[in-house]
Amino acid sequence: MDQDRDRKKKSRELVNLFKSVNILTSFITIIIANTAVGGFLGYYIDKWTFNNKIIFILLLFLGIISGIYNGIKYLLKEVEKIDGKNDKD
Repeated sequence: MDQDRDRKKKSRELVNLFKSVNILTSFITIIIANTAVGGFLGYYIDKWTFNNKIIFILLLFLGIISGIYNGIKYLLKEVEKIDGKNDKD
């Protein structure tokens, strides 16, 4: 009986750990993807137009800002989900 409770507790802790790692991985992926898209767009638009790296730097900066904004929005949504589950318990 005690072993079953301990095993269930350990498995719940492991599931929570994997959920946390998944949230962190998604957050990092969102930031990197937005930055990469901004950088690639800036690079190719700059290559086709002025070729002075201003558009590249501007769009890279906007990609970083967009990534941070969307990443924080994602984290807040996940926190709301977790808080909603805890309120039901």
